[in-house]
Parts: sequence; C-alpha cells; structure tokens
Amino acid sequence: MHHINDYIGVPYLEGGRDMSGLDCWGATRFVLHYIFKLPLFTSFGHVRSKHKSEFNYAYCVLADQFNECRPKHGSVACGFTAGNMVHMGVCMDIDNELIIFHSSRKHGGSFLSLAAFNRLFYEVKFYEYAG
Repeated sequence: MHHINDYIGVPYLEGGRDMSGLDCWGATRFVLHYIFKLPLFTSFGHVRSKHKSEFNYAYCVLADQFNECRPKHGSVACGFTAGNMVHMGVCMDIDNELIIFHSSRKHGGSFLSLAAFNRLFYEVKFYEYAG
C-alpha cells in the first residue's frame, strides 16, 4: 500500500491489523509505515477499544517513541476521554487542508476534519512518531 486512498473504506474490525479490517490503532500503524515510511510500532492486536484501561496502557507503553507536537502532516492525533486515550488517527495535508485519517465502526477507514475530530473528545493531543 502506497497511497492513502488504498485505506479508505477498509472495514473497521476490532483488533484488526491487516487490510481485511483495521481498527484505529491498526490504521494508524499502517499509514505511518506504508505512507510515511516509518517503522511499524507495536501491534497490541489483543487490545480492544472497549477495554479502555488496556488501550490506554498500550498508549503509555509507546509514549517514549512519540514527541508531542502541533497538528501537522504525519502527526498522530490522539483523542482522550476521562484522561484515557480512546482513539487515534493520522493528520494528512490534503489540498492544503489538515484532516484526520482514522478508522471508525461506522465508516471504516475515512477522513474527518480536524475540527470534527476535536469535538469528539475531551482533549486531543498530537504526536510525531520518532520510531
């Protein structure tokens, strides 16, 4: 996969880590690796979004590989609720507009405006993956 359009419409699958289905963690891993040519970060395929503490634990394990930054092309957008990271996606500059590529139960792989992504969560942080 070498183009973001290859990921649009890939169905959402809880714990999904291949092109038959991706959750938000799997989609972020693939886009950073195949589009931005960064190393794959740890899969944590056993973690499910309904287990908020496990999902947040996976985020904490990888935190030292990420540097907080302003939203920019290639940064990881992380949505937090009640202090826990509950969703993630990748910022993309498409036609001079910064949008978020993510995977959701309702739409699978899709784009969301930065403003819409921000409205979904109590807090949103952006990170550059250091690999």
